[in-house]
Amino acid sequence: MKRRSTVSTAIALAASLVLAGSALAAFAGATNGSFENGSNDPGTYEQLPAGSAVLTGWTITTGSIDWIGTYWPAAAGSKSLDMNGAGPGTISQVLATTSGKSYVVTFSLSANPEGPVAAYALTVGATGAASQAYTFDRAVNGNTLTNMMWQAKQYSFKATSATTTLSFASGVAAGAYGPALDNVVVTEKTASSSAGAACKSGGWKTMVDKAGNHFKNQGDCVSYFVSKGKNPGAVKP
Repeated sequence: MKRRSTVSTAIALAASLVLAGSALAAFAGATNGSFENGSNDPGTYEQLPAGSAVLTGWTITTGSIDWIGTYWPAAAGSKSLDMNGAGPGTISQVLATTSGKSYVVTFSLSANPEGPVAAYALTVGATGAASQAYTFDRAVNGNTLTNMMWQAKQYSFKATSATTTLSFASGVAAGAYGPALDNVVVTEKTASSSAGAACKSGGWKTMVDKAGNHFKNQGDCVSYFVSKGKNPGAVKP
């Protein structure tokens, strides 16, 4: 009788540890968010059509895009995207999410400096959430091939299932010059927004402030919350 009780207790303990491990599993975020990795090197740039498997972690779902190498400087790393290849394109990635939890997507936006239009639109969407359009105005920002004038943008959504498809689509209807995209980072919002609580246990490593800035350490993260956003993250996107 005693032996049976011990075995039952051990089984229950093992089960609880498995469940606890599942509950504490960290959100993995987006794969290849700065578009550094692929099955080859794009050189100056490489046009990728719908269905291409070249860009690690991402699917070109419609149209085509240009995978930019040395054509212009990236916002992060050495590569980025022109969301118009031969024409407007869309990319997507399936994220492992938790239903009911909220997520923040930060990304860097610019536009092809050689394009003929002034304003370049990019639409961001997630399964079960409303999409949102963002615009980079070249007439205002005056970016060039040597200075892209990247801007940090932010999109939020609440997951409705265990997987969420995140997508980015060019809003430029035609032509080979589109919005430029780089440095996509997806973070999961914590349950508590009390000062410093979300910064513990390494949480600051994947968190961002409202402008998309990252934190250099836990203290930097706590400072942001304590000051109610007045002290931004020290690491620019």
